[in-house]
Amino acid sequence: MYFSGWKNHISVYPIPPVSEPLATEIEPYLAGKGTLKFPLSKPIPYDLIARLAQAFVASRPTE
Repeated sequence: MYFSGWKNHISVYPIPPVSEPLATEIEPYLAGKGTLKFPLSKPIPYDLIARLAQAFVASRPTE
C-alpha cells in the first residue's frame, strides 16, 4: 500500500479487496482504477485509511 502527497490531495493505492460497506464509504474518493484521492481542502478520514490498511494486510498471503 502506497501513499503520495500532491499539491491538492493525498493519494492511496492500490485499493485492497474490501467489504461492501467499506466500498460504499470509499466511493467518493475513487480516482481511476485502484487509486483513492483525499482532497487536502477537507479533513483527512484517518479512520477510513486505517481500515483500508487493515484490509490490505488481511488480503496479503501468509506463509
